[in-house]
Amino acid sequence: MSNTLTVTEVVNSVTVTPVNNTVTVSGVGTQGPAGTNGTNGTNGTNGATGATGATGATGATGATGSSGVVTVNAPITNAGSSSAANLSVSTGTTSAVGVLQLTDSVSSTSTTTAATANAVKTAYDFAAGSIMPFISGYYYRAPGGALTFGLATANTTYYLPFFVSATTTFDRIAIRTGSSFSGTASVRLGIYNSSGGKPTTVVLDAGTVSATAASTTYQITISQQLTPGIYWMAANSQTAATTNNYLCPNISFAGLSAFIGQPFGSGYTAIAYWTQASVTGAFATATSLVDGSSANGMQPLLRAV
Repeated sequence: MSNTLTVTEVVNSVTVTPVNNTVTVSGVGTQGPAGTNGTNGTNGTNGATGATGATGATGATGATGSSGVVTVNAPITNAGSSSAANLSVSTGTTSAVGVLQLTDSVSSTSTTTAATANAVKTAYDFAAGSIMPFISGYYYRAPGGALTFGLATANTTYYLPFFVSATTTFDRIAIRTGSSFSGTASVRLGIYNSSGGKPTTVVLDAGTVSATAASTTYQITISQQLTPGIYWMAANSQTAATTNNYLCPNISFAGLSAFIGQPFGSGYTAIAYWTQASVTGAFATATSLVDGSSANGMQPLLRAV
């Protein structure tokens, strides 16, 4: 065995074992470089949401508020007829259960007056001296006395007054031939507005009827609403019959002439209506009006709905 010493490095320690009294020391190597740091690990996933906690206890009920005062500020007045009972106004308070207590009362400040007659009258019955309402299905004419018949002049429009006191719809306009009527006539019928006691503009041109027989009513179907006021019914025989005889106004009665406003002359003749000559086509604004001064003429009729 040679005198050799073997030195072995074991974890930074040197074990020396002499062999044949000879120690051989080998140099220790240099320290190696430091190793690189390892990478960080990834974060773990979030855990599940925990269960909802229990609902907290209900708070105490607040105190009840005091009852309010109800006051009626607006005055209450009686718009109708007064009666023995007074009107009431409240200045009291509400009760605990919310019932309004009416405690104070005041007398009505309204007054009653006699009913005012309408300025415009409907279907005036001069003989009876009273106002008569329109009745559905009945025909109405200008105010006047007993019915009469007379000869009408061709192409002359006869305007007769008509009173409406309440909004009314009429569904027929008509003319009636007299007992002596003969031949054939074309009669135009219509309604006019009124101003200053005379007919003015056209409300309705209803067209014409062909009259061919005596004592017959010839009518045209219409749908005409008239509001309260004064109107003029219009009729014109634009083609004359051999005997051109029709229902016409009876001007001997005082009330009819009073509408026009002309005083009576001798023999109680009077002005009952207006006429316009030379009207050969459709109705237009009334012009060149002349007083109707005889019993002759034409009396249109209107039927109420």
